[in-house]
Amino acid sequence: MERSTTFEHFVYREAELDAVWSITDFLLRSEKNAAARAAIADLHRVVHRAHDLLGERRIAEAIASLRPFAAL
Repeated sequence: MERSTTFEHFVYREAELDAVWSITDFLLRSEKNAAARAAIADLHRVVHRAHDLLGERRIAEAIASLRPFAAL
C-alpha cells in the first residue's frame, strides 16, 4: 500500500485484503490450537478494518493497522 499511487493500485490492494480475509476465515474454521486461532482472529479483524479504511481512502490508517503483523 505504501507504494501504491493510482486508483487502480488501491483497487488491487483491496482485492488482496479480500483474499487474506478469506484465507484467515478458512483458517479460523480449521485451527485447533487456541493461541494460533486467537492470532488468526486478530489478523482477520485487522485485515477487515484495513480494507474498510482503504475504501474510505484513509490509507495511512490502513497501513498503520497492518504494521504490527508485518514482522510475522
